[in-house]
Amino acid sequence: MTATRVITFLGEEYALLGEAPAVGSPAPDFRLWYFNKGEEGGPFGRDDLLERGKPLLLSVITSVDTPVGKIQARKFDRLLRRVHGDVTAVLVSSDLPFTLNRFKETEKLKHLIGLSDYYDRSFGRAFGVVIEEPLVLARAVFVIDAFGLVRYKEVIPEITTEPDYATAMAVLTMLLPEKSVRRQAGGARKRRTATRKRPAARSKKKAGAGRRRR
Repeated sequence: MTATRVITFLGEEYALLGEAPAVGSPAPDFRLWYFNKGEEGGPFGRDDLLERGKPLLLSVITSVDTPVGKIQARKFDRLLRRVHGDVTAVLVSSDLPFTLNRFKETEKLKHLIGLSDYYDRSFGRAFGVVIEEPLVLARAVFVIDAFGLVRYKEVIPEITTEPDYATAMAVLTMLLPEKSVRRQAGGARKRRTATRKRPAARSKKKAGAGRRRR
């Protein structure tokens, strides 16, 4: 008999429904919802996200209106700046699609797609991260490769704790094509070189100005 899986909220235990997929197993299908201005909106599934042929990051939170939910969304959006063109990244929450849209606009999030699990908890049940009562999502992170296999999972034991951003991003980066990794490394080197050169350039100008004055 399978033991009941639980998470805690400020120490109080809450049961989770279903089982989280094992690392190395195919990601289960799911149905999430979106609504954009000027569009009717509708469901978005696993295959819709994987058809881009890119690794997939699923950053799962209970709500954007919780303090840690806001922090998690902001941090992942910032960490995704260097790789956003090579990955698909989704902020999954129990909020209404309209709430997710408002949050993304207010926070100016550029690298996360906002998708809602409000309708039938399809995602939460498939990934084993829906709290039995009151049927909202627990905090979790999943990384899925371009072939649909789960390569990383973290279901946070205490819902007020932030996830392990560094490990999730490291796994996501490992799944990128080699040319993408080289491009990121080259960009980082150029930024460091430019940063080192700027003070020297300013020093030369000052020295020249001093000679002219003398």
